Amino acid sequence: MFGRATEISQFNQLLVTGQHQKAMQLFDQASSDPAFCALVLDSVVMANSNQNDPQLRTPHGLPTTNAARAMLGISRFPAGLPLLRFITLYSFSLRKRDLTAEDVRIKARSLPEIPDPVATLYTAFETGDYAVAGAVIARIALDRGIPAAGHALLRYVLGDIGKLGHNLAIAVSFLDAAEALGLPRGLLPLANLGFILAESMKGTRPLEVPPLGPASVPPSSQGLAEAAEGGAFDEVEAHLTALLAARRTDDAVRPLLVAAAADPGFLGHTLVTAHAIRRAAPHLEPAENFRLFWKVYRTLVSRFGYPEFLRLGPPPAMERDAVLNALRASLQYKTPPAEVTIRQALEVGVPLDEVLATIVSAYGHWTVGEKEHTIILLDAAIETARFLGKDEALLPLAVALMRLPF
Repeated sequence: MFGRATEISQFNQLLVTGQHQKAMQLFDQASSDPAFCALVLDSVVMANSNQNDPQLRTPHGLPTTNAARAMLGISRFPAGLPLLRFITLYSFSLRKRDLTAEDVRIKARSLPEIPDPVATLYTAFETGDYAVAGAVIARIALDRGIPAAGHALLRYVLGDIGKLGHNLAIAVSFLDAAEALGLPRGLLPLANLGFILAESMKGTRPLEVPPLGPASVPPSSQGLAEAAEGGAFDEVEAHLTALLAARRTDDAVRPLLVAAAADPGFLGHTLVTAHAIRRAAPHLEPAENFRLFWKVYRTLVSRFGYPEFLRLGPPPAMERDAVLNALRASLQYKTPPAEVTIRQALEVGVPLDEVLATIVSAYGHWTVGEKEHTIILLDAAIETARFLGKDEALLPLAVALMRLPF
């Protein structure tokens, strides 16, 4: 135990000082231990939440890391080791702030009594005072917990979800990291998110959200899907009101995810945004969710409905092992298309999580320098497939894998 503590301490020091050669040598020596790998992943999440590069309008370091972390939860150890190695090496390519969770905690505790911390936070965001924003959001988390801080942040982001949905997607990613790390370590990504939003949303006024009106129809996920597919947006509005009033956010977001999976958008931003909306919804109140959902149903996608040609059929006359071997080969050589072999695997009865783990393992051998969007899009597609379930998982997987650059 003490040996592993010494190794992770050494690794953390090398990570902070940017000595990537020594750090990766230590990683390769100790990565046979799952406990060491788990500690490395936490360290990389902490380090990459500190990304700070004035030349970048949108910092993708932590969203990329979080996407990899989610996929590692599917592939698990040791199959996910190449992906962990990539994300560790990737960390050394990022410019970072010299900030620790303890620095944030001390700064937050040193603030005087704030009668209305949320109002103070929003003022800091609006004026671009990133130092105050980072400290106040950390103080909210210390006093009220991470969920309260998450609600305050996402409530403000509703005022401008950002070009290509970046403000929302980044906010959700940093909140996911904070929740995964817990307090007090989660103060670091929260403070950095405060810095980012104060810079990217400077001048944005807090959004006025009217109360949610009464539901005029019973909550129906099928009714929402049919109304969206038919372009009957008066009915879409009524069904969204009913579903969100009942706090059935998963049912309310499902048709949106199907549409975004069919057309992921430029570099996958449409699907990534829809995935972020699903992740953000539990943190928001029904009226806030309605404001967000009503907007994106009208603007994010142009066509709804699941493509019939991607529906699963009867089980093929193939052996399970042969299907999995074909899937691995198609992921590696791109022939036949993954649409064919993923369909065969799902139709023959291979569990969805096993199919997803096979995909992650095949794409786990990235090298530093390749686009972060590839990992973020693949994670959004995989998480969407898990959400939609086996019967509709083929849509996000086939479309995303067709668009991946390698």
